[in-house]
Amino acid sequence: MTDPLHEQLVGQFVGADPDPEHATCSFHDGNCTMSAGDSLQLEVELMDGRWSPLFHRCPAHAVESFPEEHSVRGVEQALVAVTLAPTGAHIPTTGEYAPGALTLSDIEVLDRCPAVEGRCSPL
Repeated sequence: MTDPLHEQLVGQFVGADPDPEHATCSFHDGNCTMSAGDSLQLEVELMDGRWSPLFHRCPAHAVESFPEEHSVRGVEQALVAVTLAPTGAHIPTTGEYAPGALTLSDIEVLDRCPAVEGRCSPL
């Protein structure tokens, strides 16, 4: 049986809408562009039965486990390592197909936080 986390993330678009053949790090003040073949970490969460990326981490901002400051009690979350692949995807904002758009491949789960763990949301 295949893990839904892998099933739902493999092939998911991760490029930038205006430049689908590149991805950016969520933690750089300046420009940090990643291309096909690059590795990155993703913080992901399970919402409404679907795994969705929260933050992209380039190698300079990689962490060993899911960051406590981003964890929320009652939401299953995970930290995964992925490789960027130019397999093509539809751009979410326009619906236009970009043949070289970056998607996720070679997913490795580094840390998984069950829904009962994490900090209580301040909301």
